[in-house]
Formats: sequence, structure tokens, C-alpha cells
Amino acid sequence: MAHSPHDALTLRRNARDALHQHRFDDVDRLLDEVEQQWLDGSTTRFGYGWLLATLLDPAQDLPTRLEQARQWCAQQPHSPHPWAVLGALWDRVCGRIRSSETIETIRQVQWDAAGLARDHALAAWLHTIARHPRPAFVLGRMLRMSCYLGEPRWLQQLQRGGRADLYNAQQHQDPDGFAAAVALLAPYGRPLEALPALPPLLAGRSEEAFEYAADYWLQQALAIRANDADALETYLYYLYPRWGGSHALMQHFIDGADAARLMLPQRNRLRVLKERDWLGFQPDADNADDVAQYDQAYAALLDLHLDASTRALVLCWWAMLDYHLGRDEPQENQVHWDPVRMAHAHDCLAEAFALDPACVIEEGLTVLEACALFAHVDGADTLFAQVLASVEDWTDSAHALAWLAAGRQSGLFGFSVDAALATRHLRGALAMAPEEDVDLSTVAANLFCAVSAPAGLQMLLDLGAAGDPRSMATLVDLYRGRVGGQDFPAFIDPAQESAWTERAIAAGDLVVIYNRAWQLGQAFEQNPEPALQQQSRALYRRCVDEAAPHDRVWRPAHKNLAVLLYQGENDADKQEAVFDLLGPLWWRGDSATQAWAAGFLADVFHFGNGVPANAFLAKVWLERAAEAEPDNDDVLRMRPLIDGQGKLFGASRATRQQARDRDKVDLRSWQLTFGQHAVPDRHDIQPV
Repeated sequence: MAHSPHDALTLRRNARDALHQHRFDDVDRLLDEVEQQWLDGSTTRFGYGWLLATLLDPAQDLPTRLEQARQWCAQQPHSPHPWAVLGALWDRVCGRIRSSETIETIRQVQWDAAGLARDHALAAWLHTIARHPRPAFVLGRMLRMSCYLGEPRWLQQLQRGGRADLYNAQQHQDPDGFAAAVALLAPYGRPLEALPALPPLLAGRSEEAFEYAADYWLQQALAIRANDADALETYLYYLYPRWGGSHALMQHFIDGADAARLMLPQRNRLRVLKERDWLGFQPDADNADDVAQYDQAYAALLDLHLDASTRALVLCWWAMLDYHLGRDEPQENQVHWDPVRMAHAHDCLAEAFALDPACVIEEGLTVLEACALFAHVDGADTLFAQVLASVEDWTDSAHALAWLAAGRQSGLFGFSVDAALATRHLRGALAMAPEEDVDLSTVAANLFCAVSAPAGLQMLLDLGAAGDPRSMATLVDLYRGRVGGQDFPAFIDPAQESAWTERAIAAGDLVVIYNRAWQLGQAFEQNPEPALQQQSRALYRRCVDEAAPHDRVWRPAHKNLAVLLYQGENDADKQEAVFDLLGPLWWRGDSATQAWAAGFLADVFHFGNGVPANAFLAKVWLERAAEAEPDNDDVLRMRPLIDGQGKLFGASRATRQQARDRDKVDLRSWQLTFGQHAVPDRHDIQPV
């Protein structure tokens, strides 16, 4: 059994070598042995699940690993393991496409494309189930997938004994939406083209089991491995309120028959995960009662009988709370650290490191970085070096690998210089960073500002040369003389700034693209050359098309492009501003952004510039702007006009006009205002 990371690393290396040499029976033998240990009750961190997830080197991108898994399946079709790996990789694709954003900000095309990836994962796992006498592992993954993205209709059709339809209905109902989903899936493959036969294990599902899908898959997994803590944790997570559950349902589940099979530390882990639902939302640092409640909650969790990895997890979470409360930034780039909070964070991480070094890498490295490099807590620099040294041989963390690369490149943190190893570490970090959503330029900037400017510059140059857009953008800032909120006038170099700006734009860094668009707009105000405005519009549009709602350029790019388009004479441009830019700002923006967009739309529909004037819509948008921000300038300016104030019978006339105009709203404007699926309750909808 792989009790330690180093034992597991040796086993993984042997399995990778066997796979590379096409000794497939040897791979099966190794995986069978580790899986059997898991089936017999082993809960080691570096067990079967870890081995499946990392057997194909994560330093390769997802499309490459998918192709390797497909080839493995073709060459060893009777084995359950390659199909399990293929399904796990498609599970990762689901996450990449859907993203980690909140449900409200995810576009429908992301859901649709993630559903296409889900179908691949489930089909691969059906192959596993058909080839495995005890497929508890993939049944647990089927549970997660059914909760995460829902069960596909084709699977239910197969289990009901009918003929399964993959995508005919979807293509017929929404051909454009399906085509967009296929395009989003394209980097990873095409939609599933053929379904496997339904394994006998999954036949004969009752109608009640279709209604309660999560219960069905949980019981399927527990029937094979009764103490499957992973499956129980998955089920518990999807009882979180954000997924439609409640804390009462979670507690009922923990106290229920399914969890009763677990040992006390495992049941206590479920209690920890239940509390994480609210502990994951940080308290207001100025609310002493809330802060005390959080501290008491973490202390209470640590009083429970926990296994080492769970205790380490709680300690890392508490350290993150300390980081949140211990970091104060009263003005931009003026950060103050609370020494008591940060010292407590260090103590938590030191204990967690003794229990489970991997947990510190996964959950606490950012906090430890702050303790060592910025808050300068006694002993934190030593702990930082110890943590990195302990995981160098086996970590798959892009964040840790970047710091290891710095250590090996420049002899920092007690490491000996090894340029070849540094290059390998940095190459691995670059490959894994997108999948882990890690910004390597931040590591390089912190290295530059807090550890060694030469080492930080070297890492930025290496990352930029490797094509990392954010590092190119950081080099642009550096050659302007400022990085990480600090001034570095000695590095000002206009030629280098210009060169890296062009490279960053070509590489697609949206912040640099936005800044160039803004600069061109400013230049147009001084010299009204049409070409300058056209370039500015093109770059803003690129930001709009490529940025996600959480990206820092998303809101200002939408706003600035909307203004540019609306200021022109072309009605098509104005309609693009209204429907494609102002609409998303309202539906996805914060309150200030919503107030701005709603005020703009009130003006648009009142005066009818580019779209038909409509008093009803003008009134709706005015009230929305007022609700979002009562003192908004547009509200104060537009209310007298829209409400007919200051005119004889003005208010009553305005009200009657609004009532009449309600029946004149075209479908596109109605859906802009009330949601993309909204339909007015009348029969004379005007065409778009």
C-alpha cells in the first residue's frame, strides 16, 4: 500500500513506465492492486483515485491526455482502468468548460457544452462498469456527475429499456445553441457519436429511482463499498443550500443510516464539510461578534476526533480566515498586516504541515506565502522552504512548482542550483496553471518584489518567452516602472514596454488590450482620426468577446464600447450597444454597474435613439436605476422627463402613455428587460 507520497510516487512511476512501454497487463496489475486496497477500505490520500487522476502526466494539456487515454482504451479495450481514466479526464473538461463561476454568471452555452463533455464521461464509465466486477469507484463518480450536471436523457432512456436519442432533439430545437456548444467542446473533441450498451448492473431502475437520482447512484456505490466515504461526501456536498438542500437535510444525512457505517473520524469529517458551507464565506473584519463566531467554530471543529488529513484541512481553513482578517488595505497598495492574526495563521500551517504536507500545498500555500514574504512572521520563511522541499519530488501543484523553479534557478529557499530541474518545474507549472486557474505572473511578481528582483525578472522573462500572457502584461508594468503596487523607476524602459505590449496583445492579455483601447480613445479625443476610434472599438470588442464576467476588464470594456457605439450615427451600432452590451451589464453587473446601465437604458427608450421610443420601458429602467442607486445622476436627470413632472397633467399623461406603450414592446426589447426566456402575455408581439 502507498502509505507515503514517496511510495505512491514510485508506484506511479512504475505504472507510467509500463504504460509508455505498452506493457498494459503490468499497468492493469498495478492498478488492480491499488484499487483492491481501496475496495477493502483504505482511505490513503495517495490511493486509487489519485493514481487515476495523475497517471497521465498533468504537465501535459487536457487534449493531449484525452488522446492518450483514447489510445489506451483502443489498445486495452477489455480493461476497466483506461475507461475510468478517460471518464475522469472528460470530467475535468466539464469543469474547464463550465468554469468555477457562480451559477448566475455561467452562460447557457457553457452548460450545453459541459453537458456534451458529461456525456463522454458517463459513456466511458459505462464501459468501466461493464468490465468490472465491483465498479464502486466510477459509480461514485456517476453520483457526482448526476448532481453536478444532471443525468442525460439518453441514459434514462437506456435504463427504461427504450431507444436512446443522443442529440437529434437538441439539434432540432436549438440548432444555433447546439452549434455553439459543439464549438466550445471542439478543443477537446467532438460530441459523443455512439453509446455503449447498458451494463446489466444498471438495468431495471425503478421510476422512483429516476425521481431521486442522487439517492439511486449513492445506493449503487454503497452496495459495493458500504463505507465509501468519498461517495457520502459527494452526496453531502450536493445537499448544500446553494444546490437546493439545507443544513437540516445535511444534518439528517450525517445522523442517518448511510453515514452510520463510517468510523467516528469519517463521520466527523462529514460534520466538518457541513460547517464549511458557511465558514467558506468570510466574515466582516469590523464585526467582532461574527469574527468570534468563526474562531469559535474552527476551535470546536478541531476538538472533534479527526483523522490527520481532515485536521490539517481545518487548520488550513482557519489560517485562511486569519489571512482574510489579518490583511488590511485602507488604500490601494498600502497593505498592513495584523501580527497576531498572521502568527496564528503560521501556527496553524505549521501543525497542518506536520500532519499532511499536501494539504498545505493545496489549501494553504497562498497564506504561507503571505506569512513568509509580506507579514514576515517569525519562522514562516523556514516553514515555506520546508513545505516546498517536502513536496518537490511528487507535487502536481502549479503554484508550488513555480516556487520550486525559482528555488532551483537562483538557489533560493535553501535549494541548490539546478537549471535543468528549474526548467522542468517551470514547464510543469505552465502546463498545469490554466487547469488549476493559477496566475504564475503573481508568483513571479511576488518573487520580484519580496525575495529577489533578479530572480523575479528572470522568471517573468522565462514565462513571457513561453507565451504566458499575464507575465507579458506584468513586464509591461515593470518597464513602466511599477509592479505589485511598488515603484521601480530603475526599470523604466519605453522600448521594452512597447515591445512587450505588442506581444501581450498578440498573446491575448485582456488587461493590456483594454489599456491600449483606452489609450487609443484618449488619442482620438486629442486627434479625431477615424482610424484611432476604429482601432479602439476593435480592441474593446475583443475584450467584450473574450472576457468572462469575473475578469477585471469585462465591465469597463462593455461600458466604454457601449458609449463609443452609441455616440455614432449607425443605428445597427446603437442596437448592439443596447442589446449586446447594456443588457449584460444589467443582468450580470454589481449594483453600481446596474444603476449605470439602467439609467442609460432609461435614456435610450425615452428618446428612442437607435431603437423605438417606449415610455413603458423607459419607466421600468428608470425605476431599476433608482432602486440600484437612488442618487444616480441619470435618475435625477431623467425622472422629471419620464414622469412628466412640471407639466400640466404631465404625470397622468405619462402614465397613460406608459400603459399604451406596454402593448407596443417588441420581443427583443421585452427579453432585454425581463429575461431572455420572457414572453409578454399578449398576441401582437412585434417582430425583432
